[in-house]
Order: sequence, then structure tokens, then C-alpha cells
Amino acid sequence: MRSFISSVKYLPAILFWLIIWHIVSVFVANSIVLVSPLETFTALIRLLFLSSFWGSITFSITRIVLGFLLALFAGIVLAAISARLKFFYILLLPAINTIKSIPVASFTILALWWVQASNLSIFIAFVTVLPIVFFNTYEGIKNINTKLLEMAEIFRIKHYKKTLHIYAPAVIPHIVSACASGLGFAFKAGVAAELIGLIDNSIGRNLHTARIFLETADLLAWTITIVILSFIMEKIIHFCLKRILLWL
Repeated sequence: MRSFISSVKYLPAILFWLIIWHIVSVFVANSIVLVSPLETFTALIRLLFLSSFWGSITFSITRIVLGFLLALFAGIVLAAISARLKFFYILLLPAINTIKSIPVASFTILALWWVQASNLSIFIAFVTVLPIVFFNTYEGIKNINTKLLEMAEIFRIKHYKKTLHIYAPAVIPHIVSACASGLGFAFKAGVAAELIGLIDNSIGRNLHTARIFLETADLLAWTITIVILSFIMEKIIHFCLKRILLWL
């Protein structure tokens, strides 16, 4: 209920920007350059009744989320090893920083030589999110209260109990933060990879088709779809991680 009330307070701001959007579209008076909000939402409703629309969403979302989850797992494991073994961190850091610095477009073009086209968005989502999860998790582990760890050693607390009651509560908020920003990046990068690679039956391919045929309303409708999907998946993963934190 509190979350709903919190969301409602933004409605006037959303309405304000929709009005601005409409005024600008009237001023431009060119449906190729910019369509009105009504035309965009009409296009979105039309797409909702197409089976290909849902097929493209299923194709893209499963691959992007899979890439995100793989990065989440790999980032946590690599950060845990790096926090324990200094030489491993020194060895790994240049590779992670390189991955972080390479533009998505360059990575996508290179990846077309390495992975199957249908799995391109998995790979791109993975390499985009991995540095975010790694650095956030590593920071969380390094900031754990050393006195708690010393106390655990003195009382000979078992390793799995230390993990559950000391490491997890300290690190999960950092992982939640990484998920909040990482999932948005995963969707942006994954769809961009689909567009560059012209992957069939994907959201990126539909964006490309709308651009080629100058269907601006469809282009904006697909863009809104991406934003909504990213928001929903972020809330789901955030909710799951919060529940885990409360359980611990």
C-alpha cells in the first residue's frame, strides 16, 4: 500500500511531461520526427494484440535476464575469491576494468564472431553487468566489520554460519544496489546488441524494422515496452533479494 501511494505522487509529474510531449509533437507537426502520446499508446495497444509482440518479448527477456543472472552469480563468486586472495584480485582487476571500459557497440560487433547470434544478448548482458556486480560485492565484503569476524574466529563459529549471519547481511545491500543499476544496463545493452546484430524475433529487431519503415509510433511503443519490462524485472529481483535479507 505504501509503495502504491509512493508511486501515485509521481502521477502529476508524469502527466506534465505527457502534456509537454503532446505540445512538442503538435509544434513539430511531423509524424516521422515525433508522434503524439496518444498515437504512441494507440500503437502500443495494437502491438499488445499481436502474437509476434509477445514472442519477441519472451525471446529477449529470457536471454537478457539469463545474462544478468549469470553475471550476478559470476560477479559474486569472483568478488568473494578476490576478497580472500589478494593476488587473484590484482590478476583479475585489469580484465574487469577492460570489460567495463569497452563500448557496448564494439563488444557486440566482436561478439558476433564468438557466439551464436541467438545468444548474443545473453553475452552482452553478462559482460555489461559483471563489472557492476563484482565491484559492488567486493566493496561490501571489504567493508565488513572486522571485529565481528574476529569474534567469530574466537568462538569458532562454523564457516557457513559466518556466511549466513555476518557476510550475507553486509553484502546483500550492495548486491541489491548492483541489481538496481545493473538490470537497467542489461536491458539497454541487450536490446542494443539485438539491434546491431539484427537478431530475428527480438525486441531489437522490431526497433530496427520500425526505424527502417519510419514507423515512429511503433518505435516509441517498443521503447516504452523496454522501459516497463526493465522496471518490472528490477522490482521482482529487488523484492526477492530483500526477502532473502529479511530471512537472514
